[in-house]
Amino acid sequence: MILFVYFVLILKQKFSVAIQKLVLDTLEDDDYELIAIHCSLASYRLAFLLNKNLNLKLFRKKEDINFEYPDFTANFPLYQYEDHFQYNTYSLLANKFQALGVSKNHIADGLFNTIEETYTTKYLIPELKNVDYFLKIETETSKFSNSSLVTQLLTISQVITAYSVEYTQLKSKNNLIFE
Repeated sequence: MILFVYFVLILKQKFSVAIQKLVLDTLEDDDYELIAIHCSLASYRLAFLLNKNLNLKLFRKKEDINFEYPDFTANFPLYQYEDHFQYNTYSLLANKFQALGVSKNHIADGLFNTIEETYTTKYLIPELKNVDYFLKIETETSKFSNSSLVTQLLTISQVITAYSVEYTQLKSKNNLIFE
């Protein structure tokens, strides 16, 4: 046994072992397009209109996008469609979540204690509080036209406005990573 260890040490000295170092600085962020949509409809109604007018097949995912806060959990609905022929994935995300909080008002003692309802609003992307929904398009081809999709969105009468957003400038862009 001692002879074997001695032999291995001699081999290591004679033949230098090459060490490979892998650098992972070349990893890129996910590349996707982001469209902001201003619309007062419920998320299922907007998904229906997008399916009808843009020939998509958005469906509600079983799991929403959840964020934990000290008082409650914010659930942002997620609708998704994977277009296998065009290699695109469309995701419709709500930007706003309102939680109802109930607090007793202790000012009135006696028979008529009042219960006060308060709403707490949380945003998926807090720096764009006026946006109601986001349409995230992940594409693997360079043939995708963001401007034509925005033009098609603006033809829907219930959509107030829609425009492209540069997601790299957002501070909370990590909230859009949900897979």
